[in-house]
Amino acid sequence: MVIQDFERYMQAAGYELRTVPAGSGSYLLLTVLVPSGSNKGRSCEVAVKRSDANPWVPESAVHVKPHLVPMGQRSSQGSELGAEWQYLSRRFERPPTPKAFFAHLLTVIGEL
Repeated sequence: MVIQDFERYMQAAGYELRTVPAGSGSYLLLTVLVPSGSNKGRSCEVAVKRSDANPWVPESAVHVKPHLVPMGQRSSQGSELGAEWQYLSRRFERPPTPKAFFAHLLTVIGEL
């Protein structure tokens, strides 16, 4: 899988994507509703590091805005995207398909 596969999958599902520069690279941003957990129904932005590597291997980092848990809890810390963003350290350990990666993102934010 390459990042463009994930972008096409998300666009076909009706999501609007944005790319923003940060640090030494860029991030892919999308807005989702938290599917479960204590933030269920809340809208949040999710960002993942964008890379043109082939294959694309998602980093073990999911960035969210607004913060979904108190900073420093549940493996969270500051994000290079700015103070309003929260970095959640979570590994993606499934076969890399667009559908599996989107499910991973929803699972990460839904478990908080």
